[in-house]
Formats: sequence, C-alpha cells, structure tokens
Amino acid sequence: MAVDVTGLPIGALVVPASTHENRASELMLEHLTGQGATGRLELVLVDRGVTAAAARTLGGLYDVEVRRVGWDDKQPVFRPIQHVWRVEVAHGRLGRSRRLAKSFENTTASATGRLQVACIATMLRHISRTRRGRPMLANAA
Repeated sequence: MAVDVTGLPIGALVVPASTHENRASELMLEHLTGQGATGRLELVLVDRGVTAAAARTLGGLYDVEVRRVGWDDKQPVFRPIQHVWRVEVAHGRLGRSRRLAKSFENTTASATGRLQVACIATMLRHISRTRRGRPMLANAA
C-alpha cells in the first residue's frame, strides 16, 4: 500500500507472498504511474526489505527519491520510525474493513479489488469528517 503524508491511501495492490519487496515496490510505482500519481511524488520511503541497489534503480526509473528507512540496530522492542508509522495507521484503518479481515480471495486481482474498495471507503469516511467541520488530523505532528 502507498500512503500520502497524512496516512491516506493513494494506491493499493495485492501481490503473491512469494514476490520480493524489490519487485513489489516496482509494481506499486508502475501502478501509481498508471494512475498519474507519480507526477506528484518527490520522495518514496521503503523499508529495508528493498535493497539499496533496487532503491537506486527505482529512483532513476521513476524520477523520484527512493529512501530506505529502518533501524540499524537490532533491538527486540517496537520503535516507530518517523513518518513511516503513517503506513501502520493506514493498515489499522483498513483493518476496520470486515470483508478484508474475514475473506480469503483466490486471486490477487479479486483481493486487490477488495483492498481498493476498502481504501475508497477510508477516503470517503475522511472526506465526510472534514465536511462536517472536524479537522482532518488532530495533533498528528
């Protein structure tokens, strides 16, 4: 899943579990390019599952800065990484979608469709809150 700086989804794909993160990141950037979203991208944060060489290659192909993030030390406790925790928030929001939590799809295409519908529902909830005069994110900084 790709999210913007506020944690709202801008793209969602489902790939087989055997897909390496290098390839999954490439597929996501292809997907975002197809949607016309890469023209607005300046920085893409990826975790350490994406190799440094792949990050450089993706940055060159899509004309964006691809930055690998993560902790260098191996501590056994969870420590959020600045800005990257927004992806976890997005996953939590999508976790509210019962169909995603309770269904096991047979194809990546049908699972991607369900995920995209859940992303749309998340966006609609967000828009409806802001239209009623509530702030988008209260003290999210």
